Amino acid sequence: MKSRSTAIAVSLVYVLAAITIGSFGYGIGGTRALAAGFAYALAGLLLGFICVGFAPRFIMVVALATGLLGSIMRASTLADIVTLIPKQTTVAYLRNIITVCGAISFGGGLYGGFRFTGKGLFNWISEFVFKRAQLLDIKDPSPEQHLMHDMVRHFQQSERMYFSLLAALASVLIAWFEVATRPRSLVIIFLAVVITTNLMWAFGAWLKPRLRVLEGVFRILQQMWEALAAFLVGYVGIVLVFACFYAAAWQHNHAGAFHGVVVGPTPRFGDFLYFSIVTMSTVGYGDVFPSDGVTRVLACFEVVLGVGWVTVVLSAAAALARPKVDLMLRKEWAEEGESEPAAAPSKTESTAGGR
Repeated sequence: MKSRSTAIAVSLVYVLAAITIGSFGYGIGGTRALAAGFAYALAGLLLGFICVGFAPRFIMVVALATGLLGSIMRASTLADIVTLIPKQTTVAYLRNIITVCGAISFGGGLYGGFRFTGKGLFNWISEFVFKRAQLLDIKDPSPEQHLMHDMVRHFQQSERMYFSLLAALASVLIAWFEVATRPRSLVIIFLAVVITTNLMWAFGAWLKPRLRVLEGVFRILQQMWEALAAFLVGYVGIVLVFACFYAAAWQHNHAGAFHGVVVGPTPRFGDFLYFSIVTMSTVGYGDVFPSDGVTRVLACFEVVLGVGWVTVVLSAAAALARPKVDLMLRKEWAEEGESEPAAAPSKTESTAGGR
């Protein structure tokens, strides 16, 4: 059952990555950049599989990086996209590559790294070098050989180095295929990506324990899902009800009920639903606004009801979920061998008891 849920989670992550690559590529360069993004993403999957074996999360990240970079390179060379991304120099390409790879490596640092299978080209190379280093240690136990042994062991166990090398190699290949840069530029890109990804990964690893408080927040939200679901259902219900009211008000006064995008011979229900959401959330973009007495009164009622629903009902739902949250916290404190904060004696009480 656990392996099945893991497979479903990995599949969903791959689908999300594909949607991200597709949306990014089509958004910056149309269908050509979209096709290039998917082509380079598939190449990244193959490259990651060859280098590290079947490590689903790792090769997914490599595919995401190669797909985004491929879309950037293809979009930047399109003639019809000059106004969005002007013709770039090597420095601009380098900046885009570092931004993408650095951001993904930073996310990997927060996630906690990747687990490899012990297979693939990189693992085989590191094992071969590691064995050679062991043989050299036996023949010549000098400080230099011990240093080499430690460096090889560190390289073999350093997951971030594998990703950095793959990201740098993919960046160089994409830049070479798309823009045919000079060898010197390719060397600069390779070194810059290796350095940047390691720095960003180290920063992510440093920041991760300082963001661990968010894990507790997500655990509490898991205990509150029933209350949050009930709140969401009521919120959506209010939005739908007032959308129907706005549609009826427009039928009553076609010309003067609203001003904005809903003005027309046949407005869609989605227009009224959009206005209801904007009013309920008190955003008020101003593209659609009520212009007669009925719609203004309805909007005022929805704003008051929306604010009350968020403040009062959400607070009540959180209060109802409080026992589950307290029980979850007690179990975690018991597993970690800690006492509850409320039950732990304060410093003043312990001092007074000692006296």
